[in-house]
Amino acid sequence: MNGMSAFLSGATVGFVITVPIGPMSVLCIQRALVYGAAAGFATGLGAATVLAAYTTCAVLGIGPAITPVLGNSQAFVSVVSACLLLWFAARVLRRTVSIAGSVAERRSAVSSYCSAVACAVLNPLTPALLAAVLPTVAAPAPTAASTMIAGVICASVSWWLIVSGSVAALRSKLNVTVLNLINRASGLILGGLGVLMAAKAWEMSI
Repeated sequence: MNGMSAFLSGATVGFVITVPIGPMSVLCIQRALVYGAAAGFATGLGAATVLAAYTTCAVLGIGPAITPVLGNSQAFVSVVSACLLLWFAARVLRRTVSIAGSVAERRSAVSSYCSAVACAVLNPLTPALLAAVLPTVAAPAPTAASTMIAGVICASVSWWLIVSGSVAALRSKLNVTVLNLINRASGLILGGLGVLMAAKAWEMSI
């Protein structure tokens, strides 16, 4: 595999991993609704950054070397992930959406990106999906590895741009009551995912 086929394979992997609804999707949608497109896209960009790092490790064959280390600390990672999701949920549920938004909220892209990176790193679903999807595509030639990784990044970034832009456009057409209902639903979903992650960590520890 080389050239365009490597890029298309990478794009396919990127879409398959990025599109399913999970913690990062909920965060991206919630932040695009509350803060606007920039914060929503920054959240997605954080997720895309982590996916790019995982893909690079997998394509370059680094994965098998670090898998035993991750496996030994999987329960701990799940606990930290659960706490982070519950913390996000609590913050979301406490917030009241304002259509106008404050100046501080419009400058939240950097913090949105950094917190999204932390959440994506601690989300065990991403490496699990990557491990399931990558074997279905042919391994790229060494010279085409970077092209495949670029395909993954382009697909992931494009998807988050579409999601954040669409949600932000929809935001201007909804009233405050509906926006707050969606915001609270997002918080409850994040809280539910946090509880599920905590239950998973409990199962691993017994």
